[in-house]
Parts: sequence; structure tokens; C-alpha cells
Amino acid sequence: MWRKVSRTFGAVRAKVRGLVKDDGGSIAMLVAAVPVVAGLVAVGAETGNFYRMKRQMQNAADDAALSGSIDRINGLTTSTIATDALYEAKRNGFIGGQDNVTVTVNAPPKSGNFINTTGAVEVIIQKSSQSYLFGAVLNAFLGKANSTFTVTARSVAAQSASTTTTTTTTSSSRGCLVALTPLAEEAVSFSSFNNMTADCSLVANSTATGTGSNASIYMTSFNNATFEQVWSRGSFSATSYGSLSPRPSDAQTNQSGTVVDPYASLPTPSPGTCSYTNFTYPSGTSVTLYPGTYCGGLAIKGGVNNVYFQPGTYYVANGDLYITSVNNVSCPTCVDGTSGVTFVLTQTTGNYANIGGVYISSENNVTLSAPPSGTYAGVLFYQDRNAPVGTMTSTSKIFTVTSLNNAKLSGAIYFPNNRIDISSLNNAGNSTNGCTVWVGRYLKFTSYNNNYIAGCDTFKTKPVRMQTTSTQTNAGKAKICE
Repeated sequence: MWRKVSRTFGAVRAKVRGLVKDDGGSIAMLVAAVPVVAGLVAVGAETGNFYRMKRQMQNAADDAALSGSIDRINGLTTSTIATDALYEAKRNGFIGGQDNVTVTVNAPPKSGNFINTTGAVEVIIQKSSQSYLFGAVLNAFLGKANSTFTVTARSVAAQSASTTTTTTTTSSSRGCLVALTPLAEEAVSFSSFNNMTADCSLVANSTATGTGSNASIYMTSFNNATFEQVWSRGSFSATSYGSLSPRPSDAQTNQSGTVVDPYASLPTPSPGTCSYTNFTYPSGTSVTLYPGTYCGGLAIKGGVNNVYFQPGTYYVANGDLYITSVNNVSCPTCVDGTSGVTFVLTQTTGNYANIGGVYISSENNVTLSAPPSGTYAGVLFYQDRNAPVGTMTSTSKIFTVTSLNNAKLSGAIYFPNNRIDISSLNNAGNSTNGCTVWVGRYLKFTSYNNNYIAGCDTFKTKPVRMQTTSTQTNAGKAKICE
């Protein structure tokens, strides 16, 4: 088109030169010059119009190509890409099939540097049968036939090379019945109970994927059970029951996330020198015990009516904490949210094999709560994590509670390397202010009813979080390439 404009200017220039050389008179020259000047003005106006139309067409082609490229990045079909690109061209005033306009969408492009490049989109807009409006007058003056031409705009858009990776971590923090073993083995065994309600989650870190006792979590022989959620890195199997919520099919099983142990940062205990050695209280109406280091273990056996613990930390070193056949066990001067007790199972010999366990049996009433501050804030029982690692069937160094009538254990029971074994425990708290968080390498519960964490803020006890991290890679943005 621009070559034609140039030729027209050349013709006009030649005509003007001829007029200048003509000596036929100034009036004739002036008369002849008027159309020439008008023609020059017409050509200038015509050129501006074509520049404006060309720019509009190019903008329309760019918008249409960008639209198509965005669709391609989002995985849309070729037909959808074409539809959206045609819409953008239409929105800019160029409708294929109308006013001599043709809009072509190629995905991938069929020409240029991005030919056959997956992810690139080419849009070509053409407007044919264009002619000079004012220039037609000039052509008539010059004795030439008016001519037509086609205006074309082309654009190619593609995804930029840069990508953005976004990592998102989500977590829930309601685990209160938690087995930490990372192995592919049975981690949780719940059986032979009537009705159990928990306002928190049953959690297993095990990767076992079988059924029955070969599952990560196995529940059997019960009437009703309700948990906030059941979460496992392995499988969840349940047999011989009336109702269960969530159902095994609704549980979060085979999870790729991790169990975040909130007590993993507890320091290695420093019990200091022995306050008592081989402490045993065989009989008597009542006994009051004080914080300190009980080397060789702490044992209170049948014949004692009341056992009173004063607030503070009790280090039970080189032996077991053993309380059996006592009517009442409590901390009468503890104030929930202000003071409490922590029992730490550890050693003073340098031999981790000397770390003991806990055995509480045949008590009528047990009421103990964790302190809300200090090194062991929120922790009621803690076995030194240097204790030898046990199994689901181990009988030593475990935490055992059996045959308790009324119990209120407020805080975390933390045995990271050994089993927590509960048998015939009625309640560990109530639904309004109860707080019992069981965290062991294994959990084995028989005849246990109800567990709550509604009151854990009072004792600063931390339920366990289940954390899932997902990574999403976002493709680069669409941009004009040609």
C-alpha cells in the first residue's frame, strides 16, 4: 500500500514540475495548482486514516493472541482458544466475514519464528478491498484508475519462559489420641468398649496399609465411637461395631503429610541429685509427697487411703512410678491454670536402659493436672525420649493405667518411644473443661470411654498438628512475541 502512496506522490510531484515550467500564464498555473494542492492534502489525510486503521487492527490482533495464549496456558482446547480469540477481535471492532474482514487463529502458529511451537497462538487480521477515498479524486485528475489493496495485522503470543513455584502448608491441630511410630506396623488398637466420644482426632503416623491388626489403626468390638477426625499415613480398619464416625471410608488415610509433635522440643531432663532413694510407702491413712528426684523409682502400694502430691516437678529416676490400690490420688493445692504437677521418667546413671515407666492401677479417684507454665507447661507425664524404643507388645517402660473408676487427667501424657496402654478407664475428663492428650509411640486402649480437649487452653496443653505441604508451579504469563 505504501509503495502505491509513494508512486502517487511521485506523479503529483512530476505534474507540479510540469506546471512550473509551463509559461502559459500565471492564472493558468494557479488554476492548475489548486487541484494539486487539494490532492496533496487528500493524500495526507488518507495516510493518517490508514495509519489509524492499521494501529486498531494491530491492537485487536495483539489482544486476540494474548487471549488465546492465556487459554493455552490454562489447558483449554483449540476450539475454545479460537472462540475466545475471535471474540477479542470482535470486541475491538473486527468481525470475521463482515466488512471485508478476515480473522485467522492458528494454534500453534503456521509462520514466523514460532511456527509449530506448542503453547504459542497466532492471530492474523486482514481487511481487503481498501481504496483511496480522497485519493480517488487525485487519481482521476491524473487520469489514472483507482486501485485497491489489503491491510494486514499479525500477532503471536506465547507463554513467557519464567515460572513461579508456590508452596502452601496447611495444618490442623486437634490430635489428642496420637501414635508416633513411623514404621509400617499397627500403631493404634482400640477394642472392647461401649460408647466413646472424642472432641478431637485419632492420629497415627504409621504407614501400615493392611487390614485388621495389620492396619495402621485398628478398632474392633465396640458399640459406638465418634471422633472429630481419623487421620493416618496408613490405613484404618474397623470390625464388629454398631456405629462409627467418621466411617473408615471417610477417614483421612494414606496421607502424605506429617505428624507435628509439639513436645519434640522438650529438653532432656536434668533431675539433679537424689532427693529420695527407693521411695516406697506401703501403708497408712494418707501420704503427702513433694517435688524432687526419686532415685530408684517411686512406689505407693495397697493400704494407703489418700496420696497427695504438692505442686511441682517429680523426677522418677532409674525406676518406675508405681501407684496401686489407693482410694484417692490428687494434688489438693493445685489450682487449674495456675499450678500443677509433672512426672518425668528419666535416669541419673548415664544408662538410658534405667529409664522406667508408669503403672497406675485399681484406684477409685485420680485427679491430677499439668502446670500451665515452666519447662513442662501443659505436660502431666513425660518419659525421657532417650528411653529404649519398645513395641506394641512390650510390657516394661510403658505407661499403664488400669481399673480406674473416676479419673481426671488434665494435660499431655507423652511417651514418644513406648506404648500407652489403657484398660478399664471410665473418663479422663469432661466435655466442658477436660484436657487429656495421649501421645505415645503406640496406643492400646481397651474399655476406654470418652476423651476431651475443650479445656486445654487452661493448662497450655498442645494437641498434635497434622501438616500437609503442597507445591504448585504456576506457568509464566502470556506475552506478545511477534
